[in-house]
Amino acid sequence: MFTKKLIFISQKESIISNCKLKIFDLEENRLFIRSIPLRIIPSLKGLSQISSLNSLFLCGSNNYNSSCFLININIYSTDIKSKILVNSAYSHYNPILFLLQEDILIVIGGKKQIFCEKYSINLNQWRDMPFLPEERYKGNVLLNEHNSHLYLFGGLTNNKYNESILILNLRSVSGWEKIFVKNGYLLQRYGFINFSFGIDSENKNDNLIYIFGGKINKREKYDFILEYDYENNVINKKNVEYNEMPIFDISTVADINKNKIAFTDNDENIYIIEKKNFRISMISAEDA
Repeated sequence: MFTKKLIFISQKESIISNCKLKIFDLEENRLFIRSIPLRIIPSLKGLSQISSLNSLFLCGSNNYNSSCFLININIYSTDIKSKILVNSAYSHYNPILFLLQEDILIVIGGKKQIFCEKYSINLNQWRDMPFLPEERYKGNVLLNEHNSHLYLFGGLTNNKYNESILILNLRSVSGWEKIFVKNGYLLQRYGFINFSFGIDSENKNDNLIYIFGGKINKREKYDFILEYDYENNVINKKNVEYNEMPIFDISTVADINKNKIAFTDNDENIYIIEKKNFRISMISAEDA
């Protein structure tokens, strides 16, 4: 099921009692801004966010040792409600988040952490998952529907960028596998977006995962995307039609449909990617 709204809280907020909740309606092409008090948590520091249907999940810890907050913000036509859910016993500072089938929130690692777990939204319950072999944060994860593998790309370990990929087989009891790929140095980035075409795609290259944008520092920009061939374990550059890739520091992502993805960057611009031809359109924060 695809969402029709891209929901996120401004990353520039410093006053937790009056956060700006931004809702971009993908059908109407309009941005709505509403104020929402979040007094139930000390601050947004260390929390990651992920958008799903009419909800936004905030998850993380304010420091390296505190328990993990999990907050659900539901969007309604006339009201916005936020509630704190069952907190995890583990600490997750800036964890990597992934929603599995809109029912399971997977929480991976975080700075100085290797803990992984999943939260059942329907059951309001946490369960352990295999821990990471090493610290990972500010990376991105993707589910390969063909083989039920989670792929964790990029991110940081001990403040260094990663050339390796971590893979978890969801159908196996074995843990995460760390693999090195040909041209893996191209993965040394964070704040990017990736996707595969999925099993129902008309595209013949179903063994490819695409990686857009990201950054290493404020000056680094990318004018190419990456193709990861997971069958042959190789990464290659793929040139694109535009001159310069924007600096993506992904805040939250939403699927419009099987052909398009919408997401925001750190400056709260909104981007829409057409999967078929990789064209990107941008709606600036001022114009939205």
